[in-house]
Amino acid sequence: MLTHAFDWNDIRLLLILQREGSLRATARILRVDVSTISRRLFIRTTSGYQATAAGLTFLEHAQSIQGHIHQMLHSTQNNAHSVSGTVRMTSVDFIFSLWLVKYLACFQQQHPQLCLELLNDNRDLSFSQSEADIAIRLARPKRDAALFMRKVGEMGWAVYGHPEHMPLAAVDWPQQAWLSYTDDLAHVPEMRWLQQLQLSKPAILQSNHLETLIQACKNGIGLAILPCMFANDAGLKQLSDGPVVFRDIWLLSHRQTAQLARFEAVYQWLLKQFVEDAALLRGTSELSLL
Repeated sequence: MLTHAFDWNDIRLLLILQREGSLRATARILRVDVSTISRRLFIRTTSGYQATAAGLTFLEHAQSIQGHIHQMLHSTQNNAHSVSGTVRMTSVDFIFSLWLVKYLACFQQQHPQLCLELLNDNRDLSFSQSEADIAIRLARPKRDAALFMRKVGEMGWAVYGHPEHMPLAAVDWPQQAWLSYTDDLAHVPEMRWLQQLQLSKPAILQSNHLETLIQACKNGIGLAILPCMFANDAGLKQLSDGPVVFRDIWLLSHRQTAQLARFEAVYQWLLKQFVEDAALLRGTSELSLL
C-alpha cells in the first residue's frame, strides 16, 4: 500500500476486519459499504479474512497509532474541561495595577492551576495569532466576526485636586495649573475635554502613566481629570460635580475560546467584577444598566 494513496480511515477499518474476520460484520459496524480490501494485507480463507505477514506488521503499528489517537483525544478533552494553563489578557496598565489585582488572590485560590498573563497594551492585539485571549478596552472596538464583544460598564472621569484643595468653581478651572496626558493620547475623550476647557497656559506636567498623574495631583502640582474610582482611592479632592467624561468599557474574546474551561472561567470572573464594581467604576452612587 503506497503512502501517498493511503487513507487514514483504513486503519480503523482494517483493525475491525482483523477482529471480526468478516467483511459483512465490518461493514455493519462501520455503517459503510466495504467493497475492497488490499490483498497485500489480507487473504480470504474458509474461516474468513486473515492478515498476511505484511498485514500483521501493518496492524501492529495500526494498533499503536489507534492507542495514541485515543490518548490524544482523551487528553484534549480533559484539557478543554480543566481550568488550568495560561490565559493572556490585555488592557491599559491602570486597569490591572489599580483595580484587577485586588481580586486576583481570591480568584487564583479557586483556580490554582491557572496562570494569568497580563499585557499592558492598548493596541489591537491579534486574537487569531494568540497574541491575546481576552481584552479590556475603553472604547467600542471595530467589529470583527471572530470576536465576541460586550459592553460591560462605564468609567467616569472627574476633575481632582490635592486632598486639601479648596472648593473651586468651574469658571476658574482654565486659570489653574493642570496636569495632562502626553500628546500621543490627545485623541482620548478626557484629553479632548481638557482641550475644550481652553487653559490659559499649557499643562505644567504631562505623563502617559495614570499613577504618575495621580501622585502629582496628590502632591499639589496641579489639577487633573482622572478616573473617579482610582482618584477617590488615592484620597484626592473631587472639584467637579460628579464625572465630566464617561468612557465605555468593553470586554473582548475570541468566539471559540468559550469552548475551553480556562477562558470561560476568566471571562465569567471578569463579568462578575465589572457588575459588582459598576458604580465605583462609573464614579456615581447608583448602578447603571449594562
